[in-house]
Amino acid sequence: MKKLSYIIIVCAITICGGCKKFLDLSPQAQVAQNKFYKTLYDVNAAVAGMYSGFQQQMVGSDGNYKEKALFWGDYRSDNFDRFLSYTTVTTTEVTMNALTTDNAFSDWSGLYTVIGRANANIKYIPGAAVTDSRVTEAVMNKALAESYAMRAICYFYIVRVWGDAPVWTTPMESLSDSLEKPRTAAAKVIDERIIPDLTDAYALVTKNQTASVWTIGEGAICAILADVYMWKHDYANAIIWMKNLFKAKGPTGALYAGASGANLQPQATWKNLFTVPNTSIESIWSIHWDFLKNDCACMTTSWTANNKPISMDIDLYNNWVMPQTVAAPVPVDIRSKQTIDPYSAGNDPTKSNRDRFIKWYASPVNPTKASTAAELATYYFKEAPVYLSMYRLADIYLLYAEALNATGELSEALKYLNFVRVRAGLPAYIADTPPVADQPSMADAILKERQMELVGEGKRWFDLVRTGNVIKIMDPILRRRQISAGTPAGEAIGFSDPRRILWPINRSVLNANKKLVQNPGYGG
Repeated sequence: MKKLSYIIIVCAITICGGCKKFLDLSPQAQVAQNKFYKTLYDVNAAVAGMYSGFQQQMVGSDGNYKEKALFWGDYRSDNFDRFLSYTTVTTTEVTMNALTTDNAFSDWSGLYTVIGRANANIKYIPGAAVTDSRVTEAVMNKALAESYAMRAICYFYIVRVWGDAPVWTTPMESLSDSLEKPRTAAAKVIDERIIPDLTDAYALVTKNQTASVWTIGEGAICAILADVYMWKHDYANAIIWMKNLFKAKGPTGALYAGASGANLQPQATWKNLFTVPNTSIESIWSIHWDFLKNDCACMTTSWTANNKPISMDIDLYNNWVMPQTVAAPVPVDIRSKQTIDPYSAGNDPTKSNRDRFIKWYASPVNPTKASTAAELATYYFKEAPVYLSMYRLADIYLLYAEALNATGELSEALKYLNFVRVRAGLPAYIADTPPVADQPSMADAILKERQMELVGEGKRWFDLVRTGNVIKIMDPILRRRQISAGTPAGEAIGFSDPRRILWPINRSVLNANKKLVQNPGYGG
């Protein structure tokens, strides 16, 4: 068998904020995979390399504006628009639903790299338990659980973004191994790969343990499974896995419980979910990106003071942020001014550029126009960590409300919807009255609450697709954007082709795998 070089990159993941470092190892030399997994050191390095690859896919690396989690899950939605004074071809394609096969974010190769690392871990880590007694059964099971779950979440991203996908479950070990495979139907990938991997991970993970927010533990596995079943509209199984999550412990050692609003992060410290997630009772799984270890996260909406390619969509800004900036008898939603700086254009929120997205940075609880330039400068600058939330309890509460509503449990659905609303400072909805008077209106209210609670967390586009609302919500917005870009009103096409809900497969990927067929709507 020919050797295939295998490089484990371990220097990119570090745990900070009072926690021990996840790893502090030097990169490994190139060795054949079957020669590498011999010691506990090797196992830890391999798992770290897997997390490092996923971290770089979600948040970014090698330059500015690379956060694929948001390009795939948020920037195509009604949450964000291009910033017209500093737009790019890439952001124009994404926000105008004009994707091409040359768009950098249409390349799934990075996710398959992570899958390849997970495949190698699954095959070879058990052998390390034979050669090194420090690789105990508990150590092995933990590493395998994380590897199964990581493979599953990567495939879950692939099928949600591109649909049908080739499936690899074993590592590439020979130069004669074929890199070409046809696509497998998305539903089959979910049923025969993603769900089995996650259930295997759950069987292996130690239960009732205080979780690390930076790795995939019991709670995160349950959250991913719940999300997968929600994607399938299998609400009964989604509810089972959300209840399993409620039995798990979070990073503070407390059970998620899922019993009341008290299980959420308190209103006064809501921002801790994003600045110190390892201290939050609500956190489930976050991506750790430390400027000192990983260089600039360079989030597209955040890290420069102005001239960013992406800004908050004007409708969301006017309908959600603006009402909180005026002296009027409106409920105070504590989230809006901790999510975006409405005073980026001097003291006038009506002239804000809508491009200073501050959710990830330590900012005042409710910044006001009285904030000085120096104060504002302390919470959007590139030398700052970004801890991207993959899953947290409010996300699950709202999915739980959605599942309960879909199964006719409207009163219970309303209860979980209100837990999130009240924590945000908004009045609870009243049963059987607008906007929650019936099942369809309740579904709309839950979807709207998810938008406000989770904006910028890579959820909105997938929510619109899962609930069948892409064309309903995005068609008028795309028409408005097209007209504002100079298209005559009578020629604006909106979201004219439902096939383009999926992304195209990148041209380089098609060239590398001749067995692939392009998604309909994008040519050959």
